[in-house]
Amino acid sequence: MWRRFHAEWLLMMALLPSAMWWLQRSSDLAQIDLKVYDHVMSRAQATPSPDILVVGIDQRSLDALGPWPWPRSVHAQLLERLAPMDPKGVLLDLFLDMPSVDPEQDRLLAQAMARVPVYLPLHFTGPGNTAPDDAPGFQEPLPEFVRSAKALGHVNITRDGDAVARRMFLREGRQGKLQNYLGAYMAGHAAARDTDSPPLRQRSGGWQMQGEFGIPLAGPAGSWRTVPYVSVLRGEVPPELLRHKVILVGAVASSRLEDELSVAGAGAVTSLPSIELHANAIDALRHGTTVHFVDGAWLAAWIAVPIWLALALFRRFARKAWTVALALVAICVGFSLGIFGAAHLWLPPSAPVLGIVLGYMLWSWRRLDALFQFFQQSAAALNAVPSGAFDPERRAPVRAWDDLHAHTLMLDDAIDRIAQIRTLLSMSLWQMPVALLACRDDGTITTSNAAARALLNAQSACEAEADDPLRGRTVEALLAQTSSDEPADPFDCGAMRHWSEGIGVERTTLDGKVLRAQAAALNRLSMGDTSWLVVLHDLTAERRAEQEREQWLSFMSHDMRTPQVNILSLLDLRAHGADWLDQPLLTESLRREAERSLRLADDFVDLLKARMHSYRFVQMPAGAIALDAVDQVWAHAAQRGVKLSAEVPTEEDVELWTDAPLLTRAVVNLLNNAIRHSPSGASIRLCVSVGGEAASQRVLIAVCDEGSGMSPELLEALLRNDAEGVMPARGGDMDAAASSGFATRSHGVGLAIVRAVVDRHGGRLDGHSEPGVGTTFVMDLPRHFPADRT
Repeated sequence: MWRRFHAEWLLMMALLPSAMWWLQRSSDLAQIDLKVYDHVMSRAQATPSPDILVVGIDQRSLDALGPWPWPRSVHAQLLERLAPMDPKGVLLDLFLDMPSVDPEQDRLLAQAMARVPVYLPLHFTGPGNTAPDDAPGFQEPLPEFVRSAKALGHVNITRDGDAVARRMFLREGRQGKLQNYLGAYMAGHAAARDTDSPPLRQRSGGWQMQGEFGIPLAGPAGSWRTVPYVSVLRGEVPPELLRHKVILVGAVASSRLEDELSVAGAGAVTSLPSIELHANAIDALRHGTTVHFVDGAWLAAWIAVPIWLALALFRRFARKAWTVALALVAICVGFSLGIFGAAHLWLPPSAPVLGIVLGYMLWSWRRLDALFQFFQQSAAALNAVPSGAFDPERRAPVRAWDDLHAHTLMLDDAIDRIAQIRTLLSMSLWQMPVALLACRDDGTITTSNAAARALLNAQSACEAEADDPLRGRTVEALLAQTSSDEPADPFDCGAMRHWSEGIGVERTTLDGKVLRAQAAALNRLSMGDTSWLVVLHDLTAERRAEQEREQWLSFMSHDMRTPQVNILSLLDLRAHGADWLDQPLLTESLRREAERSLRLADDFVDLLKARMHSYRFVQMPAGAIALDAVDQVWAHAAQRGVKLSAEVPTEEDVELWTDAPLLTRAVVNLLNNAIRHSPSGASIRLCVSVGGEAASQRVLIAVCDEGSGMSPELLEALLRNDAEGVMPARGGDMDAAASSGFATRSHGVGLAIVRAVVDRHGGRLDGHSEPGVGTTFVMDLPRHFPADRT
């Protein structure tokens, strides 16, 4: 298809200039150029030269000297009058090829011509005239006039197809007998008589013409300085007006001797006497302002080159073809006008301009036709490709009213099908639960789905598929913001050939998420650039589960094992007869270790329940939960000699949505920790209030003790490491263990339960502690449970 389009383009390159050449020779296109030429010539009117004078045969002279033709002795008297003025030349626009009735008249005129440089015209004779062979030719004047004349030449003025005189030829005549233009002699041109150069124009009958030139006009009739014939004859003209002038003697407009020609270039089409037209031609030849007409090979090049250039540029700049066409048309017209003004060379603009316009129309038509065929074939190919599960439901066929409508419907179906498949694929990628990044071959991200943005904390202000904050970034720069446990970062290796190699190491983001990247090429075997799909596997939950499993194994192997080891040690001491270990002490020690084992098991179960239990939220007064927790630990506090006090709102109930048993268990754990780390005689306060970030929307439950306290670093570790099940021991734990007589270790299972419960309520756990002063833990809970938490 496209090969056929290129063949048609070459055919246009070959035929279009030939067609424009043929049209240039036709009358219609030539008439357009003539109209443009006339308009240009009217803007470039010449100034009449002061040394050219027209001696006019006007109506006044006819009235004074009698009807035309006058005796030749009258012309002899005129030349006698002009002889003392030493004229540069006198053109007698008279045909003297026939003898007078009185031979004396011819003798007097020939005698007068000998005193003045007189230029005589040749009489053109066509078929049916006096030509001996009934063929066009020039008839010379009588021999005595030929001998007395300065020069002979033709005065033919060529008329175009619209009968308007615009040009002349420097040489005309039958083959081998070409005659020079008479005005060329008067202008000082030394035209060659015979040359071997072929004629530029040739007409029927063997008539040939050479040296075509256009005549710039000085204006309408009467623009040249003119004096009446009779005034010169009677000596009424000042000598200064006649001296050293080029004098043209001929009929003017007022004589009505039917010697006028239609001309253009001096305004509207008008008539001009032939003598004034010769005055314009002679003056133009003298000053080199004649217009040269391009013809032959140069005209063919002027027509063909712009058309070839236009067609070449249309192919190179297809999207701007209309602009190129307008620019070339303007250049052609401007060049034609510019070279006319600079070198008086006329390049007819209509043929190249029309060729450019037709070339654009033909090229656009064939290009659109080729494009339409391409769309037709592509649409058929697209509709024929099965897409499997992603193929949308086909719409009902629509009856087409012609082939164009049918092809349009087929293209619409293909476009709709591709758009629906693309939308389905895009939505599928967006909704995939796995983090995905679509990349170019250089690693630049083009698309990311919702899971990838959430994993990389790249949420935009507008959570939409089109508003992608990761687009434009590279995978290398994105993964460079993470840390890796590998000994060397693969992106720091200078020998790495491609970014996709070595990205599969486990990485940790700044917010603690663990991920592993995996890249897959999507179109490695295609001719285009390879696209990549990067999958970011979220390993955070797995790594946290492994960490918790290791911590719980450590807890089970240490904390749960310690009471059992103590029991076995006590029994072994008793069996070996330890004197200090009597029966009551042994019984009490075994009871304490057994209760400790049960308490650890209960804490373990409670922690699992706090983390995995399906919470049942109801609206409960916060004060009731606090008082219930105090009741549960009151006996333990009394045994340790610690005073408990509860401060709850009395003026109104502070209610919140909560799982009451688990929240009570969390408060009990905080109280137990405070009792365990408080000395005898200390006070512990449990406070419930409304406050926080929004005073009417949050409930604060605080436990304040006067225990041993802890360092800020240890408190920060307790509050931050919410995944740990076992916490470092505080100083008071070691004191309590020493006082019991056994090597025990404090644990943080109770605080882990508190963190789990607070997190499931959508709150946060905060605290403040100073060594030797005491510790305060605050549970900041929302009164209304967030709708996005389960």
